[in-house]
Amino acid sequence: MAETLLSPAIKLPCLLFATQHTMDDYGAPDMQYGDLSAEVLRQQYHLRDISARVDPYTHPNHEERARILFDEFRDLSDMFSFYGNYKSLARTMITHMQYGNGSVFSDPLLDQAMAEHSSMQSSVNVILETIQNYIDWERKILPESALKALHDSIMKSLLPRFDDVSDRFNGLGITVHDTWATHISLESLQIDKDSFTVAIKYHIQDHFGLDAKDINNNFYRQFRIFRIWFYLQHINNNAFKPFISDIVLTKKPRIGRHDKI
Repeated sequence: MAETLLSPAIKLPCLLFATQHTMDDYGAPDMQYGDLSAEVLRQQYHLRDISARVDPYTHPNHEERARILFDEFRDLSDMFSFYGNYKSLARTMITHMQYGNGSVFSDPLLDQAMAEHSSMQSSVNVILETIQNYIDWERKILPESALKALHDSIMKSLLPRFDDVSDRFNGLGITVHDTWATHISLESLQIDKDSFTVAIKYHIQDHFGLDAKDINNNFYRQFRIFRIWFYLQHINNNAFKPFISDIVLTKKPRIGRHDKI
């Protein structure tokens, strides 16, 4: 009788999932800047009442106008970021737009916020449950046949994002909210007799920028903060570059063979 062919173990590290949106996508609509004239902003986008402190269309000094608008931008962000451990991120990210010249933004506090978010735990649990179900406990391996199941389970789940009710007040809903690109990798897996320890790496990117779809949304355009943001990003004579927010974290849980996940 022919010997049954056993599926080999997954070779680690390996990429489990990647979104269709790519990393480092500077061609995305919300990453465009300096592309609209004052006339287009007024006539096509109906942005006339932008600031309560200065008329950006008539103020003669570019530097002073930008300073006033960014100060107002930061002050207005406080209504969306007045609660919790991460409320300082909104002001930090607005200042990065002002002085960062489009450079990638990363911050341990942002990584921590994502690591501790309920949507992250839900995403990790989907992966852990699939691994638990597919482990060959006799050979103490995760077979390659589990790869498709892992990818499919992630596809059916919600990716980590800042969309809890609390994110409306802690600054994460306005600065990140949804995300643009996500890569999930299985970095290591240690299988013991009745448990396994895994390292799952998340690399997540979002764009700190607005596009036409955002500003044409009646909900967003009613808030002065978004009108100021769109103006600063898109005015063609003194625009400020949007930027990529980069989040990297690794979750390392230990799970029992019969644990309920």
